[in-house]
Amino acid sequence: MRILCYLSGFFAFFIALSMVLNAAPVQAGGCAGGQCGVTATITPPNGPVGTQVTITVQTGAFPLDGKYELWWSRSSNMDPNDVTVVKVAEGWNERQKMSFTTSLSIPSAPSGVNYIHYIKAGRTENMMNFSFTIIPDIIAKESSISPRSTATIAGTGFAALDKVKLYIDGEPSEIATNSDQMGNFTASLPIPDLAGGTHVIKATSDKLFNQEASLRFKIAPSLKLEPEFPLVGKTATVSGFGFAAESEVSIKFDNIVITSSPTSDKSGRFVYNFTVPESSEGRHKLTATDKSGNIAVFETPIENNAPSTPTPVYPTSDRFGIFGSQLVTFNWMPAKDDSGSVVYTIEIADNLNFFPLAPGMRRTNLDETTVSVPMEPGTYYWRVQAADASGNKSKWALSPYAFQVGMINIWVIVAVSVILLVIFILLLRAFIQRVRGYYY
Repeated sequence: MRILCYLSGFFAFFIALSMVLNAAPVQAGGCAGGQCGVTATITPPNGPVGTQVTITVQTGAFPLDGKYELWWSRSSNMDPNDVTVVKVAEGWNERQKMSFTTSLSIPSAPSGVNYIHYIKAGRTENMMNFSFTIIPDIIAKESSISPRSTATIAGTGFAALDKVKLYIDGEPSEIATNSDQMGNFTASLPIPDLAGGTHVIKATSDKLFNQEASLRFKIAPSLKLEPEFPLVGKTATVSGFGFAAESEVSIKFDNIVITSSPTSDKSGRFVYNFTVPESSEGRHKLTATDKSGNIAVFETPIENNAPSTPTPVYPTSDRFGIFGSQLVTFNWMPAKDDSGSVVYTIEIADNLNFFPLAPGMRRTNLDETTVSVPMEPGTYYWRVQAADASGNKSKWALSPYAFQVGMINIWVIVAVSVILLVIFILLLRAFIQRVRGYYY
């Protein structure tokens, strides 16, 4: 009789354990409200793909020691034909361990109820199931979205193989795409003219039954400048997008404030023409700011075409004067440049290296093609260079021949004259003395 009681108890324990391990999917409240002695939770029970969840199992009297695996699938029984089946974690529990806790990231899967399966020692017939509800979600891959740009929208957790529709502020987009068998999609969404502020992109599909995923984004203002390489002194057109609606916009070119300010329309757009001011910087910054504090900056290189090389005309192999310093006038043919504003630099030296230069032998910022320079006697070379208002410089133009100023320096003439005068005086004195000696 005692043996029979032991056997009856053993079979009762085995039946209870089998009921625990083969129970229906375990919900957050535990197995049948905890009546079987096993409690299990998954936190949170729903969310988009990529959600971090924590799974906790407490068995009471039944150990969870040994190797375990966690699998993910669309079906509660891990149907081998289910394409969503994937292993998400594995590990080893200590001997006689009665509880288990782990965290994992929800993998890609279609919307709706999916399952995490706890399998001990490869015994799929004794697995525990945890249900998790996938919620559709969308993100924009760009960190900044501007009007007339294209936003890359990625969606997860949508119905499998379904047509996805996109909306911007409730208005349907012409762009439509299809989700794959895992409920994922990627679409390139053109952004229309939108005023500055927060806007909403929504995505839904036919099989979601009025579910939708939404994304709130703040429009980033932007500028466009025409022509691409603006010319100093010429007219350029700046177009602004994504500014506050019907707002006055102030514009600065580098640190120069453009006097009149345009006003944006209801879509936050404006078009404005201005004259490009002079600047010697290689790159320039165009800044637009509206009354709401929206700021857009556009950096542009000013045209980088150098002026044509000027042509030296005069002097060439000329000689100026015989004695002393002379005023020499230099002349050259003008250079041509798209910006229209050109200045010249002229250098004069007694060597072809043009170094060192004597004081006054370099003249800069000449707006005429002629200049007069006082020159000491000697042999000289000269060259001229053109520069536009953007700082672009032509090649140096070298006069092909040297020129000469005077033959003898004035001080040499004075010194020779003094010497001759002294010699004359001495000769005259000697002559006078000789005449006196003759008569006396």
